Amino acid sequence: MSSHTNSLKFFLAVFLLIPALCVADPLTDFEARLELYRNGKLSGEMRFEFTAQDGRWTMLSETKGTKGMASWIGLQENSTGEGDWAAGQPRPLRYERNVKAIVTREWSAEFDWDNQVVHTVYPDGASTLELEPGVVDEMGLGLAIRQGLGNGEDEWFLKQVDEDEVEDVHFKVSAVKPVQTPLGCMNMHVVEKVRAPTSKRYTRTYYATDHEFAPVLVEHGKQGGDHVRGQVVALKVNGKPVAAGPDCAQ
Repeated sequence: MSSHTNSLKFFLAVFLLIPALCVADPLTDFEARLELYRNGKLSGEMRFEFTAQDGRWTMLSETKGTKGMASWIGLQENSTGEGDWAAGQPRPLRYERNVKAIVTREWSAEFDWDNQVVHTVYPDGASTLELEPGVVDEMGLGLAIRQGLGNGEDEWFLKQVDEDEVEDVHFKVSAVKPVQTPLGCMNMHVVEKVRAPTSKRYTRTYYATDHEFAPVLVEHGKQGGDHVRGQVVALKVNGKPVAAGPDCAQ
């Protein structure tokens, strides 16, 4: 298998598995711009924006490859999640994602809570899945985690719609620590996806404790293999830019 094919599969895996950078209505709007690195080399940029008003929320995600292999394969990702709130919890209504990396992959989900079903359309077909309270999509997953952090939670067992199935997912806080960023030292809650003991893959999202738990850093990869890191270079919380602070103490 060629190195180009391996790289394409890796980038697709990354942007189909790291979509959990979100916030919740009782908290605040935010906008984050991240630089994307693959194995320590700058490869692209990411932008996340969340807004909530009048009982509805919207989350946008954009990714673009600007350097190296990510640029060569024309990497672009655009996602939109829309929802409301039920019993104080985020409830998805519509989700749409478009990932372009030589080929284009499109995926969408329409939630019909009155009839307790979700209609999904994905590259290999379409499905109608049964719903139950608490089921989320990729955007709602991050919403639930960030809202939970604000409530003092440190572990989540959730159900997520994934194309033709509703799967169980497990996340937990693996560390609370200061982390150096381009905006200075930030106290972080590190949330990690719990995988099978034999898995070598990892997915971590870092939430800034002092900035309304806004997500500011993400890591995904495989032990002994490729590593992707997205780190914040600009952040707005409730419309106000976050100024760079001092570095972490040595």
